[in-house]
Amino acid sequence: MVSVLMSTNNSSDKEGMERAESLDVTAGRSSSSPEIFRDGGPAHELGLWLRALDSFCQVRNHPANPDQTNDMARDWASEARIARRVLLRAIQLAHSLLNPYGAQDDALSELEETPVAKPAVVTPIASIDTDILADAADRSFLRLAEALKDALAVCDTLLEKPAVNLHSWASFGKMLTRQLELLEAAKALKRAEQHYSTARLQDALVALTRRDTMPVALGPDLLIIFTELARLLRRLEFIEDALKRDQPLKQTLPLFSLIHEGGRSLVEFIEGCIARADKLDQTIIDALDVTTYAITMELRKVYTKELVGVSELRQAPPIYARVEIAHGLLKNCFEQSTIGLAQSFDPALTGARLFDSLQVKLEQSIALRRDLWLLLQLIQRAEKERDQHPISQLVDSLSAFHDGSLHYLMYKDWEACERFIEEVSAARGAIELTPVLHRFGAYLETLFNQVSMRTVLTDYAFDYPALENPQN
Repeated sequence: MVSVLMSTNNSSDKEGMERAESLDVTAGRSSSSPEIFRDGGPAHELGLWLRALDSFCQVRNHPANPDQTNDMARDWASEARIARRVLLRAIQLAHSLLNPYGAQDDALSELEETPVAKPAVVTPIASIDTDILADAADRSFLRLAEALKDALAVCDTLLEKPAVNLHSWASFGKMLTRQLELLEAAKALKRAEQHYSTARLQDALVALTRRDTMPVALGPDLLIIFTELARLLRRLEFIEDALKRDQPLKQTLPLFSLIHEGGRSLVEFIEGCIARADKLDQTIIDALDVTTYAITMELRKVYTKELVGVSELRQAPPIYARVEIAHGLLKNCFEQSTIGLAQSFDPALTGARLFDSLQVKLEQSIALRRDLWLLLQLIQRAEKERDQHPISQLVDSLSAFHDGSLHYLMYKDWEACERFIEEVSAARGAIELTPVLHRFGAYLETLFNQVSMRTVLTDYAFDYPALENPQN
């Protein structure tokens, strides 16, 4: 059975610790298929996609510019295509959960253009109870796969029309939600996702909520807040993985919808905590206020600016840049909210102690800041003394930057840097080189100031290293 921490994302999960009411379809399978039923495994991913589809089908969770035309006038075909890709992935995952000795090959062959040869049937040694549970699980997963294929057929029908209006999109969403609500496998996988997504909640944060000095009324609420922040960060990891693997990124929009829904619910929960805080110290109330303000502001940036129109973009570079920015803003917000709230109770809980990735980002940011400063000094010197030193030294430094700390910049800044490096390398003589160096220097100065403002560098003063004397 899978136990689940209390969630504010879904009303069915608000009752706290819950278990499968009649049949937990993961029972009897985890021991024989440890790679399937694990944190980050197919069951976890499928549960995440099912939750994401639920959120994606609700218009209020989509990115929206307040100044845009209303939803009634929109063509929702782009969203329908994204839903179709997610459904295909969900069907694939559902079949991967079937008993490998049973109906999996029959079900998979229905999705293939050519039949798949069946291997010899092997009966594993297991107890009768385990076999019964495994067979029941297979039937549940097979019914889920069939329901997802039905939804895929409806989605295909929608996409055959010249346009998909809001009514058609909303009707598709309601149909899909109703189907999933009737399936025990879908409900169990969603519960499993709730469990897996909080598996990385730091022990130090749990211990903090249970301290004797913690106000009795606040401890459980604070645990829920930390749990939800951990859940949001874990879901962002799936988007980060897609960025690293250079996978199609439009299909991360349902995950962003789920995170949007979860972020809003978390803000509402914290506001409720503040409203109930009759006897709390003002510093605690202020810390909770800061948390709600920060999350609200970053959600607004992401969902009314960065992700608006991404579903309709066609070129990969702008999609990548927008998704990377949105992911970075949300990850930084949820991490800093966790750190700030924790430090209001225990200053020793630093970012590096709570998040290993922050140490890596700190080291990269320190190196990037230093390299940008030295490169800026080198370009300014070359601009002033262009007739005294060979341009090859500058080109070598730019090449080293391109192959090194350039990758610590946001993706959106790569193109501009690479373009300037190419222009410097291609320049012939002072007449061509001077204006390029001037523009590049101004750009690097702006970039240096932006990098210096990174939150991770707040407590690390810059020593402004001097540029080494050029070789004669």
